[in-house]
Amino acid sequence: MESIILDEKDEMLAPAVVVATAALIGVFVLGLLYQAVGLVI
Repeated sequence: MESIILDEKDEMLAPAVVVATAALIGVFVLGLLYQAVGLVI
């Protein structure tokens, strides 16, 4: 029974982890683009 509960929690957490990771990557990329634009200007 415990393993089933853990699996359900993992399924609930997975999307949140993916979204958080995507957000961090997005912020990192935006930061690089911002620095690149700042150097050009």
